[in-house]
Amino acid sequence: MSKWIWLVLLVAMPCMAMAADASSKKEQEAKFDQLFRALDVDKSGKLSRAEVAKAPVLAENFDRIDANHDGGLTKIEIKNAFAAAAKRQREFSENLARADKDNNGKLSREEAKALPNISAHFDEIDSNHDGELVIKEIADYVRANANKASVRNSSAAAPVVSTP
Repeated sequence: MSKWIWLVLLVAMPCMAMAADASSKKEQEAKFDQLFRALDVDKSGKLSRAEVAKAPVLAENFDRIDANHDGGLTKIEIKNAFAAAAKRQREFSENLARADKDNNGKLSREEAKALPNISAHFDEIDSNHDGELVIKEIADYVRANANKASVRNSSAAAPVVSTP
């Protein structure tokens, strides 16, 4: 009898985990739909720049998310953008893990050579100047430079005023 219990448990556990995953996805989907509806004030099925003003992540990335450049964000465009961002983050994490040869959670200058963009800016990224990079230093550097890039892009769009 106890063999059957173990057999049932061995089969049931993965199934229960998959079901929990599915219900979690359904819950996330329901929350997303609820947030989208709350932002979609005019009920057009698209979010305008004005409608996303209260959602900083969407507002700051509006042009990147608006794949067809029609001035509105659909559910699909938002989901695709978040999926692409998650994929890039996952790949970046995997690359960092592969570069960390000694698995200490830090990148030495030598280990960073496996990541040319990080290696090229090693000293700038190493904010505490200890000769090793941790994920916080890398994330801070990426965030700071993303902010600089968005300021550059917005100022590039500004009209040029010439002085006599």
